[in-house]
Amino acid sequence: MKKILLTSGGTGGHMFPILRLHEKLQSKKENYEIKIITDERVKKYINLDNIKIIKSDSPFRKKGIFHLLKSFFFILISTVYCLFFLVIFRPNIILGAGGYVSFPVLIASLILRKKFILYETNAVLGRVNKFFLPFCEKLFSGYQQIKFFPKKHNKKFLYAGQLIRSEFSNFSINCNVYKNQNFNKENNFLRILILGGSQGAKVFSENFPICFQTLIDKNIKLSIKQQVHNNQNFLMKKFNSFDKEKFNIELFEFEKNIAKFIQEADIVICRSGSSTLAELAFLNKPFIAVPFPYSLDNHQYFNAMYYFEKNCCWVLDEKSKDFNDDIVNILEDIYISNNLLEIKSTNLLKLKKSKYTEDFVIKLFKHGTAD
Repeated sequence: MKKILLTSGGTGGHMFPILRLHEKLQSKKENYEIKIITDERVKKYINLDNIKIIKSDSPFRKKGIFHLLKSFFFILISTVYCLFFLVIFRPNIILGAGGYVSFPVLIASLILRKKFILYETNAVLGRVNKFFLPFCEKLFSGYQQIKFFPKKHNKKFLYAGQLIRSEFSNFSINCNVYKNQNFNKENNFLRILILGGSQGAKVFSENFPICFQTLIDKNIKLSIKQQVHNNQNFLMKKFNSFDKEKFNIELFEFEKNIAKFIQEADIVICRSGSSTLAELAFLNKPFIAVPFPYSLDNHQYFNAMYYFEKNCCWVLDEKSKDFNDDIVNILEDIYISNNLLEIKSTNLLKLKKSKYTEDFVIKLFKHGTAD
């Protein structure tokens, strides 16, 4: 029986690809024992018996000597735990998918001289993956090219694509997402889905009501579904005065079938985490990306620019003084145009997105299996 260890940060962006890989491995006829090491953030959305929770934190998340010392203490304690875990579990394959929670696992792997694979889902080489790049067998990349990748390690780079949650794969097959997309606005309403991401997107709740009112004043009808956090439900009060014949809105905190929401929308406004953009691309859904300006190494900006350069989306800077005007102008152009969304979606369709998970597994066993 092959034993496989997967490790990643506990946010959705880190864990969704890992969970997809876990699901694919479990569906194989072969009998694999799979363990996942991550942090407590994962408890928000999954409950698997084979998940191990450890303490880890990025030294760069906050400033100050106290946070720095606390981060190193967590890494030290977790490394000791991982050493014992690896000795007992004896994995044949180790995959680290970024996030500082993977640091103790990979340090322990180095100490025990175990080979491992790295997986970079962003368009920028993450700091943990950059640190361990000289010691890995291969670095699997979700993008065909990633920023700041050292040329001396080019032989370790392997384009593997983005791992998409199974509900997206199944949804696209069942609903024929790729064919006969409806770009005509239903009942003359422009259908907008707003996804805030794990960073809360405060700018979405503060700026968008102003933008929506401007669009309504231009006789543009809007149907909105907006993701909020439990402290953002005050938003409904802002919309109570809006003309109900031109505007309707649904706020939600969590939607299990988010793929259905995406497919029903004409346009999505979102942050630009790698998983979010990969899922939108998989469903050929045009989007307006608003990168989180404080993402480490500005990786959200580079994620979005990958699609922008292929004319698949729009990218806006939330700190720009013209941010509100840009949102209004883009949505107005979409409302008036007969083919603007279709052009973006056609370009998304050109991006290869089939059999990534199956190919990923083949590459993982080829390059990651210990002797």
